Amino acid sequence: MTWKRLLVGTFLAFAVIGLGACGSDSGETVNVTAGDYSLKPDSTSVPAGDVTFKLKNGGGFVHELVVVKVASASDLPTKPDGEVDEDKIPEPERMGEVEDVDPGKTKSLKLKLEAGKYVLFCNRLDGTTSHFDKGMHVDFTVTAA
Repeated sequence: MTWKRLLVGTFLAFAVIGLGACGSDSGETVNVTAGDYSLKPDSTSVPAGDVTFKLKNGGGFVHELVVVKVASASDLPTKPDGEVDEDKIPEPERMGEVEDVDPGKTKSLKLKLEAGKYVLFCNRLDGTTSHFDKGMHVDFTVTAA
């Protein structure tokens, strides 16, 4: 019986090593913490490919994460109240978003991104307060793989 256990143990060890080697194919994960009027990613640059943004809301308001392909936040069209006018962003530049992340909750957004400059931002409006206008945006770079 001992040799069977040894054989099974050896097989399992090789399986775990093999699966670990496959882990790099899953892409990059960027943890982003939303505070009230701040966005803090744990990295502002990743290689091109699959990127998962995990937005944790550490603030007291509902937040969201919008990802667009533009050189900087100043390039985004805004409305008179300071909110980004997402309808005026060309479709190819709108990469995706995760909405309605309640305080204390986390939601994920997986995207396939090519090399270039991006902006991550929250476009919520609480009353007359635009989260974007209050500084909830950050530049983000995707480098060639």
